[in-house]
Amino acid sequence: MPPCLRETLTAIGAHEGPGAYEAFLGALGGSLARLPALVQRAEVALDVSGLDTDQLGDALRSAAEDAGQDVWAAWPADRTAVRVAYRAVLERIGDLWYPSQDDLVIIDGDDRVLVLDHEERLFVTRADARLRIHSVEERDAVTATCIVRCVSGVVRVGQRFGVGPDGGRGDGAPVVALGGILKYERPLDFVDPPHSAKVHLTGEGVALLEKGAVITAVLDFPGR
Repeated sequence: MPPCLRETLTAIGAHEGPGAYEAFLGALGGSLARLPALVQRAEVALDVSGLDTDQLGDALRSAAEDAGQDVWAAWPADRTAVRVAYRAVLERIGDLWYPSQDDLVIIDGDDRVLVLDHEERLFVTRADARLRIHSVEERDAVTATCIVRCVSGVVRVGQRFGVGPDGGRGDGAPVVALGGILKYERPLDFVDPPHSAKVHLTGEGVALLEKGAVITAVLDFPGR
């Protein structure tokens, strides 16, 4: 943990309520164990060892634009997470992350995940998009209509989801495709946490859908 972190968080108006770290993990995809997999599929990997504080702030701003939004900022080694204005993070990054010492994880409102690790690297990736099944309204051999809640990530029409006991993350898990999202019978392009919606799913995995099951968006590798 950076020296004087608590004092810095107080000074920038960060909020750390009860269950904040668990809520951060939920936004990340349910567990800190997901982080290595998210980093592995990073859209951006940047060596920041030669950057001064202003340049590091610019690199973060390029990765996720400052639009006045609040973000999650977390120090996993200390199980500490806060909600804080992204602008404040950019302005005080030198007090929030110490090179060669800390891992800082930031999640913005678009579920973009920024990781500043202790090896002085910046990774930009995305949190897992996941749906929890509330009920299965209709189903046949290859289609299902379900009421769901988005529990992490941004879920979009056209994504495919693994289905299985581990949330559908395992290789070879049956897959369903998201063909449509309805809210109050109006079509949507996406749904984000913590909102609920009615969805139309197709594919071999619909037989495994049940109340309480969580399904996870998959990357489309050959053979999946």
